[in-house]
Amino acid sequence: MTKRKILFIAAVLILFMDPGNKALSQGNLVIVGGGLEDDNASVYHQLIELAGGTEKATFAVIPSASGVSVQSYASFRSVLISYGIKPEHIYLINIAMVDDDSTADVNEAEWSNNGNDPGLAAIVRSCSAIWFTGGDQTRTMKTLVRPDGSKTPVLEAVWEVYKSGGVIGGSSAGAAIMSEAMIGGGNSLAALTHGIIKDYSGDDFPEGDGLLMSEGLGFFPLGIVDQHFGQRSRIGRLVVAVMSTKPEYNLGFGIDENTAVIYLGQNNLVKVAGAGNVTIIDASSASLAYADRLPDIRNLQVSLLEEGDSFDGATGQIFPAEGKKSSKGNEYYNIENPGQAGVLSANSTSFSDLATISLMDNKAADKVSNISFTDKESGFLVTLYKIPESEGFYTDKPDGEDHYTVTKIRMDITPVKITVLPLK
Repeated sequence: MTKRKILFIAAVLILFMDPGNKALSQGNLVIVGGGLEDDNASVYHQLIELAGGTEKATFAVIPSASGVSVQSYASFRSVLISYGIKPEHIYLINIAMVDDDSTADVNEAEWSNNGNDPGLAAIVRSCSAIWFTGGDQTRTMKTLVRPDGSKTPVLEAVWEVYKSGGVIGGSSAGAAIMSEAMIGGGNSLAALTHGIIKDYSGDDFPEGDGLLMSEGLGFFPLGIVDQHFGQRSRIGRLVVAVMSTKPEYNLGFGIDENTAVIYLGQNNLVKVAGAGNVTIIDASSASLAYADRLPDIRNLQVSLLEEGDSFDGATGQIFPAEGKKSSKGNEYYNIENPGQAGVLSANSTSFSDLATISLMDNKAADKVSNISFTDKESGFLVTLYKIPESEGFYTDKPDGEDHYTVTKIRMDITPVKITVLPLK
């Protein structure tokens, strides 16, 4: 055997034996963008199936992020029972930082050091599924990670469950913690205008101050996770987050409410489940320059996935759900200059409508532009382009809505000066 072959085999063995190589985890993730409705059978059924099915699944619920920890646990427990999970198979892992006013005889703020409890760690280790509730993601980090950066026994147990084939899930704040680089707060315009903030010691980060970035728990190996994505117009803040971490992380996954990324670790595959979109931002070929200290970001690639669509984490290939047809040559709309309102601001034109109705399902447009004002004289121009690699797919479903998959459209975000003149 040649020296080259020996070195190659050794490298392969190290790769597969390294317990820190999260991309090769045997476990699975269910990452929900917040607002998970009780009747979202697609998400709950897949969560339970990955946990072993209704007869075998055992859940440890960690409400560390919540301000109403007992209520959060009780609510999730009730929904699990309605889907067939045995009540005795659902455990409260009592870790929290804030007192729940629904329990007069218990001060949940006293649970803040319970991540070090070996008894709770043993319960976690015995379960096939771990669920993190919503709230404030920084609370979870403070209660499960020691000040020196080491894992508490409970967090060590969560990792053991994941590596042995279990499922880790969470919603809202429970989704934000899934990536190694974690978004802690901020909105799109603040992120673009003020940039990254890494040092904040208060309890409630002001949304308009910038983009708070810190370390998450690192279960999801493919990129950065953001939640409440379409509902809170977070495309800009996820772009800033990804641009700040590339080339280590070139991908961002923005998950809408009542929608989940299902990550199958053995297959390195993302599946989408639920009611909304998962927006994937690829910054691997993107460039960043500055104009008047504001970011000018070019050549991002953006894709939108829905229920049943999947993404191969190894190749980057996207597979539309069965039954979806190409929109190329079959575009429904024919609007040369579709009007838009600021896509970077909440309560405005949705990014998904901009990418689907205005661009990919519109035969009259090869690009669409959208301005979000930061003040009366400046803002950011978002431009989406069809490029040769872009594809669109659609289907009609019994709910009467159009459902789309969009792959590899180009996006630029450019700072602009704005002059508004009255018509005379």
